[in-house]
Amino acid sequence: MILWKTCSFLLTILFFYAARRVNKKKPGMLLSPAILAPLGLIILLLLTDIPYQAYSEGTSVISEMMGVVTVAFAVPLYRNWSVLMTHRRMILLSLMTGSLIAIVAGVSTTMLLGLGKEAAISVIPRSITLPVAVSLSETIGGMPTMTAVFGMLTSFAGVFLAPAIIKRMRLRHPVSIGLMYGMGAHALGMVKSFERGELEGSSSTLAVIAGAIITVVWAFMLMPVIMTWMAV
Repeated sequence: MILWKTCSFLLTILFFYAARRVNKKKPGMLLSPAILAPLGLIILLLLTDIPYQAYSEGTSVISEMMGVVTVAFAVPLYRNWSVLMTHRRMILLSLMTGSLIAIVAGVSTTMLLGLGKEAAISVIPRSITLPVAVSLSETIGGMPTMTAVFGMLTSFAGVFLAPAIIKRMRLRHPVSIGLMYGMGAHALGMVKSFERGELEGSSSTLAVIAGAIITVVWAFMLMPVIMTWMAV
């Protein structure tokens, strides 16, 4: 058991390191480590017929380390707190609107595509950070694994489309850019926004935290309406 956990951990690090090397030689969102490393691991698990549960248990230490790393994002958030509070009304209104649109658009799309009730419920938390999204999905009757997939796809799409949206919408203010990254692509968006600047990263961090709370509130408020609509 200890040997398998060690191998799983080392394989994950190896795939990530290899993906970074590829991305340095050929930069681009489609060849980013966030896509190449998971894709390589999925192929490996399928070829070797290793259950995902076994792999997940072997790499649980990485998930635990992510929680520690996430705390570090609070430092730039604290440094720029006064600037962010200056725009608190705009930030709150933007996150409330973005969260509501994400929920309505997600549920509407899944229902129109005929993906079923479970998919419609599971897509509700797709635009918030995965730990909260998975927990919320389980609470409201969705499928956590499906929510994780929807969340990852949303994050990838958000990061991939963000540069074009910024250019097309002529976004210049760092707070607006950070909010868009945080609400539209959560964890990956937060990382990309820090590459643009500390204020963008701080705004994105605030969007991830506050956006998750707002989405939880919206979810419980809208569930009766959504359930009624799906029953029709």
